[in-house]
Amino acid sequence: MARQLGLPPLSTVEELCAAVADRSGRPVRLAPRRMRVGEPSGFVERRADADVIHYEQETSGLHQAHIICHELAHLLCGHLAEVRPGAGPDGDPARAVELPTIDPEMLRLVLGRSHYDDAAEQEAEVLGAELMRILVLAPGAGTTSQLAPALEHRKGQHV
Repeated sequence: MARQLGLPPLSTVEELCAAVADRSGRPVRLAPRRMRVGEPSGFVERRADADVIHYEQETSGLHQAHIICHELAHLLCGHLAEVRPGAGPDGDPARAVELPTIDPEMLRLVLGRSHYDDAAEQEAEVLGAELMRILVLAPGAGTTSQLAPALEHRKGQHV
């Protein structure tokens, strides 16, 4: 499936998101955020108008790319539940439920995605790794440049 995207070798995460958006016909937006304790390092929020990938902002660029690729894989594999018209304003499931004591962000997290089984997580991890390979193997100033800090010794010597 990664080959079917037809990405050029100089792909960035943003270009990868654009290719997935073109394929699905739905915009894909990136939303860096500080995840709370107990939340995954990334998740997809399916909105009526777009798919939003939330990912941990307090981690390395390489790890962020890995998280985003994994979430893009969930989109490509069709693991997310469709937004139902009438679920709330603009199809937002969190707004269809009136629970003022519960944070709407947490409702979106729980109601906005399906419950993945182990097979779906494995499928997303394999495809996410393939997508990551496309980015990591690309030369230049994209994601590959983020590898350099991971390959440096604490004293600035390359290992």
